[in-house]
Amino acid sequence: MESDIWKPAVILGILVLILILVNYPWIQWRANPSRTIDIAIIDKSVSDLNYNEHKGLIWILNQQKIKDRTGHAYVNEESYYGFNPSAVNHIQSLPSTLRGKDLIYAADTYGIYKKEQQADRSHKQKLIYGGMKSEDVQKIQYATATGTTFVGEYNILGDPTDKEVRQQLENMFGIEWTGWKGRYYKELANVSTLLKQKYTLVAGKKWTYQGEGIIFINEEENMVVLDSSDLEARSFGVEFSEKGYEWSQVKGKTSYHGWFDIVEPRTRAEVMAEYTMDLSQSGAEKLTAAGIPDHFPSITRFDHTTHYTYYFSGDYANRVDTPYPTQYIGWDAVMKFFIPRTHQNAFYWEVYVPVMKQIFSEIKASS
Repeated sequence: MESDIWKPAVILGILVLILILVNYPWIQWRANPSRTIDIAIIDKSVSDLNYNEHKGLIWILNQQKIKDRTGHAYVNEESYYGFNPSAVNHIQSLPSTLRGKDLIYAADTYGIYKKEQQADRSHKQKLIYGGMKSEDVQKIQYATATGTTFVGEYNILGDPTDKEVRQQLENMFGIEWTGWKGRYYKELANVSTLLKQKYTLVAGKKWTYQGEGIIFINEEENMVVLDSSDLEARSFGVEFSEKGYEWSQVKGKTSYHGWFDIVEPRTRAEVMAEYTMDLSQSGAEKLTAAGIPDHFPSITRFDHTTHYTYYFSGDYANRVDTPYPTQYIGWDAVMKFFIPRTHQNAFYWEVYVPVMKQIFSEIKASS
């Protein structure tokens, strides 16, 4: 009889405990104070209303309760400079000065294009807006001279950025851009029609590749394709150097499935992480013949004494999936636990989030 009386109380107690455990991370997030970091985000490639190219950055800013100088949270639709399809004139230009910003983050400058039909009925992409400009770089240089941290991603160095502007950016990041870019594919049969057409034009034969592989392409549109016979298992991913591990606490190899570019570090630049791949003899021979290294920087840091610059040789802030809850302490740890390192979403949780947390911790909060 007594046990029957206690049963509902025990069940209720268990339910209350579960409710507390589930809601504790949310309660803790609400209790934590917000932090002010004033950031200028540059994204010139917002062609529609998905904001993918800077969505990953906005998520971690909100999850870390980081707000702008006015005390407002960062939002995908408004908190950036560049092309805005919902704005009246579509352009949100940089302000007259970026001095006083804690962080400048150039997420994407590939730009906005329009298809134009040619006489032979083929289509050519015409640039409407995009590329890093000399006035952009000048404003960034003035800001960094007073201590502003600068982070840049693939593809701010490539076309349509002019060569002179690229060289200025290379000096800021302490790197040399090689002109090569690439991407790992879990299934080569699924590459874009445009890439297949480029391959046919260059190689003079149809695209017949299948299975996993990596495509490399340079400014002259020369292409190198590594297929499964050229690669070992779990061949392509990002690994941190010893110094990079001490800095980020990220260890192990994590797969990366986005676009990347190949850069070479200058003498004083610090390679915090690099892309590595395990190649068969045929794969090594293909890369050697093309002058492509089998490992190259993923994250490069350059110490300018007054400030740090970081170059991410990949499309790291890009997110295309459904937004995850931000008001939850430890959500990134939950995702890391459930997502294997080989999954296409693993890089964001295993590498990008902890790296950005570290960079935020280095930045002195605005007064």
